[in-house]
Amino acid sequence: MIKPTSSHAKNYRRTLNDSKNDPRLTTDVFYRNKDPIVKALTPYLEELDGQVLEIGSGTGQHLINLAQKFPNITWQGSDLDEIHCKSTDAWAKDQSLNILKTLKLDASTDWANTVEHLKEFDLIFSMNVIHIAPISVINGFFENANQILKKGGLTIFYGPFKKGNNYHGEGNKIFDQKLKRENPNWGLRCMNNIIKLAKVTDFLHYKTIEMPANNHVLVFKKLN
Repeated sequence: MIKPTSSHAKNYRRTLNDSKNDPRLTTDVFYRNKDPIVKALTPYLEELDGQVLEIGSGTGQHLINLAQKFPNITWQGSDLDEIHCKSTDAWAKDQSLNILKTLKLDASTDWANTVEHLKEFDLIFSMNVIHIAPISVINGFFENANQILKKGGLTIFYGPFKKGNNYHGEGNKIFDQKLKRENPNWGLRCMNNIIKLAKVTDFLHYKTIEMPANNHVLVFKKLN
């Protein structure tokens, strides 16, 4: 099992209040990005009434926000960090949302086994994860998704990416260099490489959506 990304995530998260009995975490990044993310994902979520899995739920705020917007979906959160799992569950309880208990899941392993007790998923998404995780996470992502997604199901990534050796903005270049100094196994992933990985496992690159702050959403559809 790899080390949780807490060493990086702790720089962006904080406790919601001073109570030691409240495990909820929060981050300013959520409040900046939540509305654009909902807008980008709405076309893929508004008609669903099945199951959606998030890989790397972090503080849990994005999952909770989406669960509030799309209550017909059964939501399953996951994270390697136990602190994040507890935060996500606490947010769900606070908002009186009937979502599944957050799974402790190591995305660098064959994680499909962790959710095999659940029925097939309609959509899997991961936000701001693959650049703070070893390359094994993205290398195995589509293989695992292929095992638990329905035919025609979607895999969606959100975050900063490179295109070849080119960065979308100087800020992303500086961010990439900072990540690699923190951990040589981290860094912005190349869109073209992700698309190639998807193709090998019978996923079609369906759409790329430009987002604020030089982020992107990548959408892939399972063909078989």
